[in-house]
Amino acid sequence: MDPTPSPQLLRQRIRNNIIAYLEVASSALEQREYESKVPIAQVPNEMIDRWEDSVQPNDFAWYSEPVFTREENQAMRDFHAIWNEVADATPNPMPYSVELLIGTPIWDRFMSAASIALDVFMRRGRLDDDVEEEL
Repeated sequence: MDPTPSPQLLRQRIRNNIIAYLEVASSALEQREYESKVPIAQVPNEMIDRWEDSVQPNDFAWYSEPVFTREENQAMRDFHAIWNEVADATPNPMPYSVELLIGTPIWDRFMSAASIALDVFMRRGRLDDDVEEEL
């Protein structure tokens, strides 16, 4: 991989990371598998922190066409609003195990919002991580 990717390639990689995040965030099964494969991971915290690491809400304009469609950008904004509510409503400190959140109304809302956003992104699916796509 090129150590200094073009702006488009960087966006493509970030877009793919967002999809990977949404896949886990939208699925209790994926969250459980992640927790079992990486026992030191605190999945509830990671679900909240990883979004914040990937998406800067004050810079939604950066997630722009052609790499991010308008619908994808709006899906990110919509998910972010729910994510923000969930981040504020979950216990502090966060439970160590995701099992303590799965099935709760707030976590169901979080997973549902992630699933809706993922559906929007999967209309085009992942983009190439190594080559600028013709979009």
